[in-house]
Amino acid sequence: MKPNKGNGALFPDEQLVEVEGVPALAYYRAGLAEKPLALFLTGGGVLGRIAYGHPEGDRNDFIDHWLDAADWGLAAFSYPCDHPVFSSLILDLQLEEWARIQATLTAKALRGQAGRAIVALGWSMGGRMVFALARELRKLGLHLTCFVSLCGTPPFPRLTREETPPERLLPNGLWDLASGKRDGTDRDERWLAELAATARGEGRSVITPLAFAKFYRTNVPRGLWGPELEPYFENEPPQDRVQTLHAAGSFSGEDYPICAAIVPLDRSDFRHALTDGVVWGEITAKGLVHNRLSAVAISALSEDGWRSLRETVIGAPQRLTRYISGGHFFFVGSTGAQNTIKYLSELYDEVVRLEEAIEGI
Repeated sequence: MKPNKGNGALFPDEQLVEVEGVPALAYYRAGLAEKPLALFLTGGGVLGRIAYGHPEGDRNDFIDHWLDAADWGLAAFSYPCDHPVFSSLILDLQLEEWARIQATLTAKALRGQAGRAIVALGWSMGGRMVFALARELRKLGLHLTCFVSLCGTPPFPRLTREETPPERLLPNGLWDLASGKRDGTDRDERWLAELAATARGEGRSVITPLAFAKFYRTNVPRGLWGPELEPYFENEPPQDRVQTLHAAGSFSGEDYPICAAIVPLDRSDFRHALTDGVVWGEITAKGLVHNRLSAVAISALSEDGWRSLRETVIGAPQRLTRYISGGHFFFVGSTGAQNTIKYLSELYDEVVRLEEAIEGI
């Protein structure tokens, strides 16, 4: 692992590092060793800075401030992209490789703290990383305590056929995040509208359009979206999709961690608002059944024990879900950031109780 020199200015506590020849923008604040480390998995088109903010911003508007107040640590790693902070593009970076790099950087940060709880916070496209991340952390002797969705996109392929792929690539080969239109608007329009709504709620600016474009916005190596059954990008190179999906283990259950969700209430992000609690709850239940519960142990339970186990597993998705005002950027702005970490702390406590109940079987 070595430093990497890019062209853009680094923020305080940021580093450009290189792992396996791949550069990454790294931010790490240790927190207390007895408290969890939050590992922020950023979404498509936005650097991980969205978790800790820019120097001209108000720290209260970002979750790092409230994690710090709760004595949690934070690690946030941004993939190589066309933002000026990077000096070169890595066009063929794949999801599995990026998961391995983030796991490696996390292991380095936690040297001497192998037993520390790791809580991954997956925002938007960051949710597609969860199975690969759990797998790569395990290879390094680390355990992903739980995953918390912040409007996280689950790591499953789409099951719809479309006449043309929904996304396109830029001439430089990166995923053109500005191209995707949904419900009549493009991503930049929706994102700026959300940040404007946050500013109105706070009664002041949080991230101006200029700051968003300069410090946060970027385009993405297409492989970070992960495997699909059908082409996702126009003119993308051919691939063995069945083999790729098999290698990803999307439906195996083997790398399904306990998952929680902080779900937006605003209709501007209605897909996540209506589905996140169910989708991530299903992964939790399937992961527990596949990895933690055996037929032998269950057959040995008393009737009261079986009833208690049923209530624990069936009720877990509801106990591991919280609802919050806002849309796709609900965790930005002082109110949203503070409430996000309040709910995160509650969800972590729920995960600990769930683990204790399962271990008691």
